[in-house]
Amino acid sequence: MAFLEKRITDNIFFEIKKESQQDDLNSLKNIEIILHFLGKIPENSLALYETKIKLSAQDTGKPESLIIEELQNLLDTANLNLKLIKGKIREIYISYS
Repeated sequence: MAFLEKRITDNIFFEIKKESQQDDLNSLKNIEIILHFLGKIPENSLALYETKIKLSAQDTGKPESLIIEELQNLLDTANLNLKLIKGKIREIYISYS
């Protein structure tokens, strides 16, 4: 969590990707939540931080909104004042870099 101290805003952007398992006849899907935010590094530069959370097929029975709500509640209990926002900051960062 130390990398979160370098963020420049309290917004953490997220996107959700569903992965289907090719070998499984039921085509169960795993969920991958990608979190990204901008952070400041020395010499007044910005860096794009990104991390992934992978949920097993067992957890995918929950609606996406409930999974995000649980993740937001987890961040709230850590008193980090972070807000999850659906979207992709990656394209914005690349266009200004």
